[in-house]
Amino acid sequence: MQATELALDVIARAGQSKRYIIGLAGAPGSGKTTFAAELCQALGAKSETAVVVPMDGFHFDDVVLNARGHRARKGAHYTFDAPGFVHLIKRIKARETDIAIPVFDRHMELSRAAADVMVPMRLSSIR
Repeated sequence: MQATELALDVIARAGQSKRYIIGLAGAPGSGKTTFAAELCQALGAKSETAVVVPMDGFHFDDVVLNARGHRARKGAHYTFDAPGFVHLIKRIKARETDIAIPVFDRHMELSRAAADVMVPMRLSSIR
């Protein structure tokens, strides 16, 4: 499915909802981040506001992964702080404002806590 097609489907499913949350899933390196950006752009072209909140910021640090013997499987479900991500989604759903979110820094190969802030209806570009 193309981002423009999915954008139309999201708009239809959202109906009159003030906030509609969708999730993209796939294997590591499968293009989720790229597709999410395309979907955001496609929704913007339809006068909708969209925010990408990546789960990458919830990667466990390599020190933790090495200690657990999981470094070789980085990206597998057990190499993330999934409960932390769920808590973030609950905060978004509750319409909290100025929510600090972690961002995965690919140059440093680690997550940076509170590296971005999700403000009402937009994500800042502090990265």
